[in-house]
Amino acid sequence: MKKVFLDTNILIYYVDNEDYRELAEIIVELGRVGKIELYASYLSFANMAYVFRKKTVDERFRLLNMAKGVVTVLPCDSTQLDNALKVKVKDFEDVLQFQCAKSFGCDALITNNKKDFTHFTDISIFTPEEFLLNLSL
Repeated sequence: MKKVFLDTNILIYYVDNEDYRELAEIIVELGRVGKIELYASYLSFANMAYVFRKKTVDERFRLLNMAKGVVTVLPCDSTQLDNALKVKVKDFEDVLQFQCAKSFGCDALITNNKKDFTHFTDISIFTPEEFLLNLSL
């Protein structure tokens, strides 16, 4: 079964963005029915909490729990950090996400921010549209 890592933006689209939710919902449904395994990093939840900081506490935790309910949450560790510190790119958070996905053997990473992942070749990087078009179950 394909191990698929969801970048923070995909989780945000799933729980809190009507304009981009549809594709994220399709991907989550593939995970729910066991066609793929969905993963996200512990870091994504810190990022989402920051993005949702202006929402009420109850709403923020509802959204975080909704996201947690669709993925297996992966830890971040010092080895991932050490590996990320070797890669000098514009968006360090993306490097951390990639290192987390790589360390747990993910086959694909889905993001709407693909341009910041172009220097990584160890894992296939897809937008939601690309992932669904290239998915072979």
